[in-house]
Amino acid sequence: MKKALALCLALAFMATSVARAFEPTVSLKYDGVDLRLKGVSANSEAGGKSWRFTTPDSKLAVAVDVDEFPEFPGFYRLKSRVSNLSDRESTGLVQNLSVFSESFPLPSANATVSLDALRGSPCAPIDFEPIAQSLPAGESYQFATPSGRSSNEVSPFIEANVDDLNGYFFAIGWTGCWRADFANADGKLAVNIGMLRSSFRLKAYESLLQPTVLFATRSDMTRRAFKTLVHKYMIANNVPRDAEGNVQAPIVALTAGGGNKTPQMMLDVLNYGLKSGLDFDVYWVDAGWYGAPHEDEHYSNCGPNWYRYVGDWRVNTTTHPTGDLLPIADAVHAAGKRFLLWFEPERIHPETPIAQVDPFNKHNGLGYYGDPRSFDYIEKTIFGVIAKHHIDVYRQDFNMDPAGAWAAIESAEGEDRVGVAEAKHVEGLYRFLDDMRAQFPWIMQENCASGGRRIDLEMVKRAHSYCRSDYFIGPKEGDTCFNLGQNMTLNLTPYLPFQGGETNCVPNFDDYGFMSVASSGTVFTPTDLDGGIVRREFSAEETAWFKKMLGWAYRLKAYYLGDFYQLTSETSARDDCWCAWSCDRPTDGDGFVIAFRRAKATADSLKIELPAIDQNAEYELEFYDGSKQTVSGKELANWTIKLPEPRSFSLFVYKKK
Repeated sequence: MKKALALCLALAFMATSVARAFEPTVSLKYDGVDLRLKGVSANSEAGGKSWRFTTPDSKLAVAVDVDEFPEFPGFYRLKSRVSNLSDRESTGLVQNLSVFSESFPLPSANATVSLDALRGSPCAPIDFEPIAQSLPAGESYQFATPSGRSSNEVSPFIEANVDDLNGYFFAIGWTGCWRADFANADGKLAVNIGMLRSSFRLKAYESLLQPTVLFATRSDMTRRAFKTLVHKYMIANNVPRDAEGNVQAPIVALTAGGGNKTPQMMLDVLNYGLKSGLDFDVYWVDAGWYGAPHEDEHYSNCGPNWYRYVGDWRVNTTTHPTGDLLPIADAVHAAGKRFLLWFEPERIHPETPIAQVDPFNKHNGLGYYGDPRSFDYIEKTIFGVIAKHHIDVYRQDFNMDPAGAWAAIESAEGEDRVGVAEAKHVEGLYRFLDDMRAQFPWIMQENCASGGRRIDLEMVKRAHSYCRSDYFIGPKEGDTCFNLGQNMTLNLTPYLPFQGGETNCVPNFDDYGFMSVASSGTVFTPTDLDGGIVRREFSAEETAWFKKMLGWAYRLKAYYLGDFYQLTSETSARDDCWCAWSCDRPTDGDGFVIAFRRAKATADSLKIELPAIDQNAEYELEFYDGSKQTVSGKELANWTIKLPEPRSFSLFVYKKK
């Protein structure tokens, strides 16, 4: 009885302790002395609260803006900046700066916390699978991204679960090297979040952006229910919106592959999609369209030379004699579709002319946004291409780990500048993307970094991600690609609502494979199917199958604007389980359910609960095979899916009558 009472009191305190987030604490080592600073508050222009923390020497200030969300009680977003207040002197040495430094009560001094997160994206079948780290009393653990790509080693969305119904959630917005330190001691969970690399003195009036932190408390709620709540929060507050403030919907893209294709090849792909009646809204041109005039191989996806010309953003006139991509861009727009073009402005190959001149020759292959000369050149150049072609979807890639380049730039400045180049580059990245949206209000941004290696709170706010993992490139043995596609939609959608699957790993007529890879968005590259269109004609049967699959992908993407529900626990690369989720649009009274029985799953049925269903209503169900059924809400809310055959799936759309 005493233990139960103590647990109740502890959990009750958890529910009220979130008010402390209104009084944030920052911690750091300053000239060798450990400091925990308390701040002075004031109302911010955005309507939240702004807190200011100052070191005892009155030189260093940390400003933290705290946003509240009345429709999401217990959610708080902290945005931070560190500055030198002096106009003539450098600050003391700043080390281990944590812009989020909080301590939370646990049920007892002996309580164990489970730290639950997702792996990053090493381009493997394990991309974004769940990981759990036990944190007993007296122990500590750190999550970090030393490579400099924010979801390379681990994803920056972390749960600290106290029990089945209570815990804390942390999401980090920092497209660089971040860390999240957890320590279980004295009946409290200490959490410190900040840049992984910070050991610097700020020059007079110098200022650096710091990581954004989203914090929320899970009280008397299952993890699955909380994931739905997080997804609601993201849709409402942290996804890209157009100039009118509307959420930018996910896309289905038809792609010619790389820009190494000739204009006629690109037109042939576009016209095939149009004449065949394929459902798509974006035409996608990937890497390989740029560089000094050079002969290229036209048939493979992006060609063998795409990487050698990165940084030289002239159109390759050998492949594109007009010196631009207008023959295809104009045709796309004339067909009423949107045009997507690939860029990689943050990397410069050493063979390009720009890499030989100042300041680019000093940045170790990085298109460094912390140098105003570099930033201005890159922005002017890229924005010029966007304006000329009226690019509708800007695709940003980043195929390097930048931590080494940042460290080299910092070392050239002196040993007391660790973290400065990183912070300046990350802030420059955000400025570049935000300037683009301001100058081209129609534009949508797409985020790739050798796949899904830069998915964090700040990038999710700005861009969709339609290449979640480079593992999808090309067929793989067994169902590894298809398990991965299921995993990523199930596991990652609460944090990344708009994401996509590349279907070039799917054999023709494999419905299971296609639906596994398709997500809120879908990317279809017919030229990857044995050179389809550019080297061979598709059969009528193939075209009919493409039309069917893209039709379903296009139809389902609208539902991902609604609420997302995990119907099974988060899945991994295993073949012996089920994977299922649903999306529901409350205002429309409709949604869909999809469930996969993997190849080695022994159970032939799965019972699911659909919390959004009105049990007092009736629903019309339309199944993947075209059959229809009317059922009561009570029956649908507790539905059993039966799949007698392994490696099969069930998909149906429901509508409230």
